Amino acid sequence: MLRLFVLLAILALVALIVFKLVKGIRGSATGGADASSREAPKTLDDGKLVRCTSCGAFVPREEALAVTEGYRCGEPRCREPPA
Repeated sequence: MLRLFVLLAILALVALIVFKLVKGIRGSATGGADASSREAPKTLDDGKLVRCTSCGAFVPREEALAVTEGYRCGEPRCREPPA
């Protein structure tokens, strides 16, 4: 009985491994069935956020202060240029 259980466990593991391999081969051959779910992460270049040139924080463009070298976040330490 123990041998039967071990045999069934081995067969189940082999079946899972084969399933994963077949799924991987199909996915890479067709470009990935769920390639849309693996899109690149959204970048901050879409114009909604800008980076503070003083502290590096990202803030919405409409809240940022425009300066000659880019934008500042509006925090008291970032409002004025460094001395």
